[in-house]
Amino acid sequence: MILVLFIVMLLGGLGVAACLVDWGRLRTSIPSRERNFPGLEAQKDIAAGLGWPWKYWLAFRIGCCVACELLAFSSNIALLYIAGPFIGWLASGFLLAGRSASRRIKMERAFLERLRDLRDRMAVSNQSLDTALQEIGRNPGKDLKHVLAPLAQGGSIVANIVEAGQRSRSPVVEYACGVLIWARSRSLDALIESIDTILLPIGVAQLEVEEESMVTLTQQRAVTMAMSGLMVFMLVMILRVDTFRTYYQTWTGNIVLLSVIGIFSVLVWLLGLIVKTRGWTRWNLRKLAEQQEHIGG
Repeated sequence: MILVLFIVMLLGGLGVAACLVDWGRLRTSIPSRERNFPGLEAQKDIAAGLGWPWKYWLAFRIGCCVACELLAFSSNIALLYIAGPFIGWLASGFLLAGRSASRRIKMERAFLERLRDLRDRMAVSNQSLDTALQEIGRNPGKDLKHVLAPLAQGGSIVANIVEAGQRSRSPVVEYACGVLIWARSRSLDALIESIDTILLPIGVAQLEVEEESMVTLTQQRAVTMAMSGLMVFMLVMILRVDTFRTYYQTWTGNIVLLSVIGIFSVLVWLLGLIVKTRGWTRWNLRKLAEQQEHIGG
């Protein structure tokens, strides 16, 4: 058992070392703003939906891994030594991913309202885009306080729009920020028309699709959580019996437990195939702003 734990720790250490080496190479070969790590970006999306700094979110998930590993040690089952951190990582992400998605949809809905407010300020009050954005940034509302805070700052309004889009981690907000950067150098009437004919219709349609998908995903998560809770309850009750605990501490018991975990994982995977959330195209707002500046935008 000690040998198994040693091998796992050794492989984990080699994996971390390899990641650090690759990270060092990437730092020297790729400019910082051009780097993109899909796994890290996904974690940043969840953290943004929860309203957490992404480093706190990663610290939370690592803490769940450590807690599950401590519970695994108390069972004296070799397989759980290995599976514990993975279970902690997957469970923490699964439990809060739904809340993150629902909060992001709520934020996007509030953003569309602010976009209508922006349109009215320019069309009715005859405000310039910069002035209207600054006033909206000073009073963004509860759901957009973190996202639109840069708009209330001084300095370049284009840089502030870029910062707001990057903070949002939202397809609706990023797309709107990209159009605002592009349309900023055009006439006010063209900008108002872009909001009426492009931003609002597309944003509303995309939000409706996200809400429909969210209903099905919520049902899937409820079923998966019920299945997971039942599995954990059964495992805890079984391990309370000395005879069963002794059996699962043997290699034969570990193989049986591994088979059960494998079957359960396949069931969860098949359940997830019912509705699969597609990724969205990310806008490189900083590069877009540089291009607009280059051409005189």
